[in-house]
Amino acid sequence: MAVEKKSSSLNPSQANRLLVTCKHIDALLEGIDETLNAAHSRRLFPGYLEDITPPRRQAIEERVAAIRERIAKVLAEQSLVPEEPQISASHSITVALTFMDIAITELAPRYMRGYGPVSQQAAADLDRTVAELQTVVKELQRYMQRSS
Repeated sequence: MAVEKKSSSLNPSQANRLLVTCKHIDALLEGIDETLNAAHSRRLFPGYLEDITPPRRQAIEERVAAIRERIAKVLAEQSLVPEEPQISASHSITVALTFMDIAITELAPRYMRGYGPVSQQAAADLDRTVAELQTVVKELQRYMQRSS
């Protein structure tokens, strides 16, 4: 039995606009997911208060899933397919680690002098801090290189 493929009722510009809007909505939904997860994260500097009860969290997650299902249905009805991801997760992690390494390097005494005089004790503390932080970041960088 042949299945008739429905074509889009939208012109190419309208179809593109629909795809872009759905992608934007999905990104906003991801923001909701991240907010829900941030309240339970192990971040040292949390951005949100944990004020959502487990039942509310479940209800929010269900409604977010329903919105995504509806978006998928709308796209299917118009014979539109979301684009495939273009950015490697491994690459993204490697880039984040590079930025971490730069930020850590900028904690060295020679950079911190821009914020005022650095005592010998402070310089020693900063050097130790930089070394300790760079050690663990470089460990993860090496792991990423080996595993790719």
